[in-house]
Amino acid sequence: MTEPGSAELPEPDSTHGGKGIDDFHKRGILASSRKSISLLDPRKRRLLIIAAGLQVSLGLLDLIGIAIIGLVAAVAVSGLGVSDIPAPVEKVLDSLGISGLTVSQISIILALFAVTTLVVKTGLSALMARRIMVFLANRQAELSVKLARNFLSRPLVVIQKWTTSEATYALGGGVTAVTVALLGAGITIISEVFLFSIVGITLLIYDPILTIVSFAFFLTIVLVLQRILGRWSARNAQVMTDNHIANLTIVSEALATYRESTVLNRRDLYVAKFENNALTAAHTSALSAYIMEIPKYVLEAALYLGMLILAVVQFLTKDWGAAAATTALFLAAGSRIIPALLRLQGAGITVRNASIQAQPTFFMYDYLTALPNNEISSSARITARDIHRSIESGYPGFEAKIVMKNVELKYDSSVDPAVTGISFSCKAGDSVALVGSTGAGKSTLADLLLNVLDPDSGQVLVGGVTPREAIFRWPGSISYVPQNVALTIGTVRDNVALGLPRDLIDDDLVWDALHRAHLADFLTEFREGIDTNVGERGFRLSGGQRQRLGIARALYTKPKLLVLDEATSALDSETEQAIIEMLNELESEVTTVTVAHRLATVRRADLLIYLKEGHSIAQGTFEEVRAIAPDFDRQAVLLGL
Repeated sequence: MTEPGSAELPEPDSTHGGKGIDDFHKRGILASSRKSISLLDPRKRRLLIIAAGLQVSLGLLDLIGIAIIGLVAAVAVSGLGVSDIPAPVEKVLDSLGISGLTVSQISIILALFAVTTLVVKTGLSALMARRIMVFLANRQAELSVKLARNFLSRPLVVIQKWTTSEATYALGGGVTAVTVALLGAGITIISEVFLFSIVGITLLIYDPILTIVSFAFFLTIVLVLQRILGRWSARNAQVMTDNHIANLTIVSEALATYRESTVLNRRDLYVAKFENNALTAAHTSALSAYIMEIPKYVLEAALYLGMLILAVVQFLTKDWGAAAATTALFLAAGSRIIPALLRLQGAGITVRNASIQAQPTFFMYDYLTALPNNEISSSARITARDIHRSIESGYPGFEAKIVMKNVELKYDSSVDPAVTGISFSCKAGDSVALVGSTGAGKSTLADLLLNVLDPDSGQVLVGGVTPREAIFRWPGSISYVPQNVALTIGTVRDNVALGLPRDLIDDDLVWDALHRAHLADFLTEFREGIDTNVGERGFRLSGGQRQRLGIARALYTKPKLLVLDEATSALDSETEQAIIEMLNELESEVTTVTVAHRLATVRRADLLIYLKEGHSIAQGTFEEVRAIAPDFDRQAVLLGL
């Protein structure tokens, strides 16, 4: 395990996530392609170049096959007695050592050679395509993991700049566009351009004027198609991207507000929104698929028409041998070039679309790598076994004494600091209570202890080190219970041992945590016990049960520092009192920091900090704070304390 350092995180200068997909800056196609390559490490870039080179080399086999087909046609026509073998063809046959054979023998040998060459090329192309697909799939996974690790290692202020839907798309669909689409299409473009080049040079040597006319004819068609279809496709790509993100948002909102939308009869509204987006996406997808097919029909028709005109002109102006050789050569070249043109056309549209779809990923990457201390994503690797060993060890060398010195933090959207000039200290095993009205800064101080936020100035130490260092050196030593517990899809065991694989979960620790959280008795009602599935967002549990499951999750690691943010707010009075008594039993073992509105829950705190508008108004025991702060005393009197 590596211990990362801390760093100040500045506000980015450019547009950031959270403002909608349309706000992401757009790169041009070439810039997007260069950017996609730059995201690979040097070794992977070299492999990409090698793959492109191998793909290009296969074009030489196409050239050989095409040339041999022209030879076969010239020899075959001469065998009919209507023409002599053209002199250039005679020279080639002499060099191959087969000029002394019969016309039939030469034709058979050349035809077999041509077929063998093209079959070998096809087989090698298939093998190469598979290797390229595997390579791109691996790069997709690597980039996605790299981005996810970098993104999730950032403080809350960075995470909150992105909506869940935008982040999900950037880490998924956007990454796919960057790797599979942009890089894959790039390899295709390189190989096909090379094929065009070598075939074009060969045809230019054979018949310059005819080659120029033929290429001008087909390139004009391709450019016109690219211009028209490219615009349509780009618009469709933007629509598909927007719809994808919008639907992610709709589903997330619908699940999060299921009860409210049910009682308010709003479910059909969500369905209507989803339906509208789904229909738009379906129509756009169908149109995009059709657009990709249009060049096929246009170019095939152009090939048939061009070959007809070519054959008529050749047989009217040349002897039959030369005409047959030329027509066969250009027909063979056309039969290879047209599919290449289609692949090139498709790759061009893919690159254009992918450059749009990849923008969220490009921006996330640029934004995250521009922040200081980006090395945390690559150096701070904690495995499940690290966490398991840390829990089993009992965190030797760690004492959860807390020190804050002149701490100040201001949120980006605020004019005034959320907290300022905060200083206090407590020894290991103490109970600390943070009290005050809404917006006083209680949760901000809790987040600073949890490494969720970094202070703008001042010092926050837990056990003599920063919270970040403590978390990475002793994973599990600091735990947290939020007011609103987020449960994952899975069993009670999965949620208590959050994120740990099944083979590393200690069932004894799970049951101990559940007993302490007063949830074990409830589970006896279920045959599955700790294997009971909690359902999506814990819908099978009541609010109080979810809260207790969150407490059990925090207690599973047997932490040295436990931060509770209104952790008993959803509990009935009896259960709340039982939880408070359990926490009191942890005295001397665990340092607790409690954020609370209910003053009755913090009367026994060793240190109570009364906050107001981000300032520490009074510190001490419950009675000492009452004596110092009249406002706090009045609240206590009103509550009968």
